[in-house]
Amino acid sequence: MRIRRRFLNTKIVTFLICLCIASLLWVVHALNKNYKYTLTIPVKFTRLPENKLIIGELPEKLQVDIRTSGLKLLFIKLRKLPSEVLIDFNTLKTNAKSQAYSISNGNFNVQNIINFDVDVVKIRPDTLFFSSEKGTSRLIPVKANLQASFLPGYSAIGKPTLTPAYITVTGDTPDIDNIDTIFTQTVRLKDVHENYSSTVAIKKLPNLNYSAKEVQLNFTVDRLAETSIKVPVQIMNRTSSETVKLLPEYVTIHYLVAMKEYDNIDVNSFKATVNFDDILAKNKRLTIDLARSPSEVKIIRIEPATISYLIYK
Repeated sequence: MRIRRRFLNTKIVTFLICLCIASLLWVVHALNKNYKYTLTIPVKFTRLPENKLIIGELPEKLQVDIRTSGLKLLFIKLRKLPSEVLIDFNTLKTNAKSQAYSISNGNFNVQNIINFDVDVVKIRPDTLFFSSEKGTSRLIPVKANLQASFLPGYSAIGKPTLTPAYITVTGDTPDIDNIDTIFTQTVRLKDVHENYSSTVAIKKLPNLNYSAKEVQLNFTVDRLAETSIKVPVQIMNRTSSETVKLLPEYVTIHYLVAMKEYDNIDVNSFKATVNFDDILAKNKRLTIDLARSPSEVKIIRIEPATISYLIYK
């Protein structure tokens, strides 16, 4: 019985040794075999041709098909690629007749990027095409297309900000002259109750090229407090020296304000007025206009909204 058990243990050990050798041979064979693999490499183009219109858009990433051994491919996958590779347009070869620029014939060297000698099968896209017509560039402001609703008691403080606030737009002169603002894609938000920050894509117009494809949208949100303040009423556009007594001489402005701005608002932050032309027109009631109010507040109502007056001659 002991001899039989020892014989079985010997067979198991022998089998495991053979299995390990076979696995090792398979791994060696697999690592020596050549494979095709696609690298995705982020790129940024510098020193673009001046006064030339690119057909389409500059790629932000290049798909590079390579062929190499399994061992090299293993190390390439373990290696971290650079976050961005700069491509100098002055090093790209061009066909003057077709205005085509070849990336593979420029300073874009895949072997230097990954630090391994591999066969480059294909780069996509490899050719960038430009129009023979000259274009115009302008710096144009970007505006957020924002649709936001807030939880009760919350509101945005100030105006949303975009970074960058301006982008360079290139295109044919008539197309450039017809636009004065570039808009972002629509951003729809619901039940907002905290500060917001996110990248937003720019809405693309046909036949135009942008220096940026997205911007950073930010706005501040705070809890609101409802309060009121008593403000004197002033007469605007007075054209005579007649004495006019307003009844009443003060109005109460009810408004919402963010908690952090609460102490910064005072009577000088507002200017309530009536128009002297309405007095000359002998209107019985004068409408209160708010000529000045802080951007940080949201007006609820003015009491009273209209007032009467007396003229002393």
